[in-house]
Amino acid sequence: MLDIWKNIFGRQVGPDTDFFDDLEGDSMAAAAIVHWVNIVFGVQLPMIEVFDRPTPAELTGAVDELRAAAR
Repeated sequence: MLDIWKNIFGRQVGPDTDFFDDLEGDSMAAAAIVHWVNIVFGVQLPMIEVFDRPTPAELTGAVDELRAAAR
């Protein structure tokens, strides 16, 4: 997850880096995150999750939940 965010924002991020407060993320960045998360993790992450869980750590939790539900 951190590599995805690093590639999109072009800088190092930590697990608690906030999409809004630290990175000033926008809808285009959110769409890019969703696109790459879906490809890398094999899930169908709704874009709202980026806004509801605005850190890499929180978003990883959403991915884990989607993977568990798919089993």
